[in-house]
Parts: sequence; structure tokens; C-alpha cells
Amino acid sequence: MISHNQLDEIAKFVKNYLFETAETSDQEWLKSNPRAAEHRWQHTLNVVANAEQILEGEGATDEDWSIVRAAALLHDVSMFTCDHAVHGQVTADIAADYLENKGFDKSFIQTVTQAVAEHGTDFGDLPPEEQGKQFSWAGKILVEADILDKLGASAVTSALLYLGDQKKLNFEANRELFNGLAYERATFFKDYFWTVSGKKMAQHRYDFFNEYLARLKEEVMECDLPEWKE
Repeated sequence: MISHNQLDEIAKFVKNYLFETAETSDQEWLKSNPRAAEHRWQHTLNVVANAEQILEGEGATDEDWSIVRAAALLHDVSMFTCDHAVHGQVTADIAADYLENKGFDKSFIQTVTQAVAEHGTDFGDLPPEEQGKQFSWAGKILVEADILDKLGASAVTSALLYLGDQKKLNFEANRELFNGLAYERATFFKDYFWTVSGKKMAQHRYDFFNEYLARLKEEVMECDLPEWKE
């Protein structure tokens, strides 16, 4: 079983790698996202916490906890060094090099890096149930933990912060939350869950997203003349 000290070392490696590569990256989108490394590190911590909740709910073994925790910490370490379409495999390669240098067992490394590579899979060609059959058990947990950060309060907050940067008013935020990327992603990804615990967490968060949108629509008026009730 991986120790807490080893997990701390992996966490420090990932955080430092993200901040250093964000600083030196030539990716154009980073120019308008000066806190991208902090955002990615926050996402990483969220994914770790999500994964731990699923592991606990599924009664996972100590070995499973070690594998999934390591994979969750490492899963996005290449974010600022490559195109997003290939970041799963690139991250898996970086993770393999790191874990080998730290003397981890080959079977442990293989299982961790397989899960990391799987999380970078693009969905769409296969229905959710069939897609799940393509993943290892650890890969399923990592994918679910990653998607959970696209649902619920975390996703709503990220969307509102973005709209705030654009100086949107409440009624404009109301429109864009209903029709924007955050809700579109939540609606698409909510079905990509395979564990009992993951499904429960996803439904709970997606219900919150819908409840929030319904309350916002009820409370926020359009900036035009009011419609008077008879």
C-alpha cells in the first residue's frame, strides 16, 4: 500500500510540474488565463476527493485506494505541455517515468498509468454502458471522479466566475447557464457512470445543477419592461 508520505511526494511533484510548465508553455490560451495552473491544481484536488468518496462507497481494497489516489493526483500533469486530445497518454508516460524513478512496483505502475491513459478517452462513439466496458476498474473510478467536477456546485461556480469576468448581469448569466457549455457538458456526461456510488453522486450533483437553474430563472427578471399580472 502506498504511504501518505509517498502520496505527498506525488502531490508535490504534480503541483510543481503544473506551475512550472504553465510558466514556460507557449500555448496561446494560457495568455488569457494567468491562474490556469492554480485552477488545474484545484481540479486535481477535487478529483482526488471525488475518487476517495467513490472508493469508500464501493468498499475498495487498500490496493485499489493506492492505485486510484496515485492516478487521480497524476491524471492531468501534462495539461500545459500537449494538445488536450492526447493528454491522457502523454500524462501516462510522464507518470510512468516518475513512478519508475521512485522505485514503484511494475504492476502498480502499469495499473496506474492504464487508468490515467483511459481517462483521456473521447466519448461519443459508444453509449455509456458500452464505453464503460472499455475501461479497467481503476479507470472507471478515475473517469467518474473527473466527470463529477463537471457537475453540481463546482461546475456552477466555475461557470459563474467565467461569466463574472465577462461582466455579465444576472439575467445574462441566467440565459447563458441554461444554454451554455457548463450545462451542456453536465447533461452529456451525467450518464458516464458505472459504479453504484458514482451514479448516486452524479445524480445528486446534477439534480443540484437543475435546481439551481430553476431557482435562478424564477428569481431573475429580464432587463426589459415588466409583464403585469391581471
